Amino acid sequence: MQIEIHTPQGQVKEWLIDFVKEQLIQLHQKDKEISRAQVYFREQDDGLIKDKVCAMDLSIYGDSLSIHRKAASYEQAVREVLASLKEKIDVQLQKQNEPPGELTSTVKI
Repeated sequence: MQIEIHTPQGQVKEWLIDFVKEQLIQLHQKDKEISRAQVYFREQDDGLIKDKVCAMDLSIYGDSLSIHRKAASYEQAVREVLASLKEKIDVQLQKQNEPPGELTSTVKI
């Protein structure tokens, strides 16, 4: 899996970047079809408040799963994004592991 992390210069702490990498590796171990992860950190200025934004894009089966959250801190935004990603991947894995619906076939003789 390829991981790309884009951060504003000096605004995101190194331990948070390492945490994101570890969590993405754990997601890849759950779902081996994840081939690429892109993480973007940025600030969003809404007048008086500067929100911290974390956005993650995962490439799975050639499809893209994108989630972003804004919060008061990068850490909070990361935790919210990771929770959403884990939930969506768990749902996707459950659907893959379910047996197919009932099949009925008829034959004319």
